[in-house]
Amino acid sequence: MTRRAHDGQVDRQGRNYYHSHLLPIARLLLPYGVDAATAGLLHDVVEDTALTLDDLVEAGVGAAVVRAVGSVTRRADESYDELVGRACADPLGRLVKLADNWHNLTGLDDLAVVDPATAARLRVRYLRARERLSAAVLTAP
Repeated sequence: MTRRAHDGQVDRQGRNYYHSHLLPIARLLLPYGVDAATAGLLHDVVEDTALTLDDLVEAGVGAAVVRAVGSVTRRADESYDELVGRACADPLGRLVKLADNWHNLTGLDDLAVVDPATAARLRVRYLRARERLSAAVLTAP
């Protein structure tokens, strides 16, 4: 489902989005269980494709995964900081967003070659988000 939904999408460097972003995040999350890996694989599907959270439910995706995907899906007119706050509030969502954040940070050196200003701006954003997400993970009950 994820591969079909993201078919033809590429990342900022022109690489296949499914292989360059979604699969690595799912692999990072696999030690936390199948739900975590599944949420990692699906984390951008609502934001970046025509699929909705209801579509995930209808496809049989578990409730915890659907909640996590919802928590990391940016809403219209929502700031990135607000998105991070919502992700922090969901146990699985904060792990998914932390893995997404880590993966995004590791790719900024490649982006800096073609767009240094965007890479610098995103580095500040992602480092700030990582602090909040890490604190949420460390202080979770």
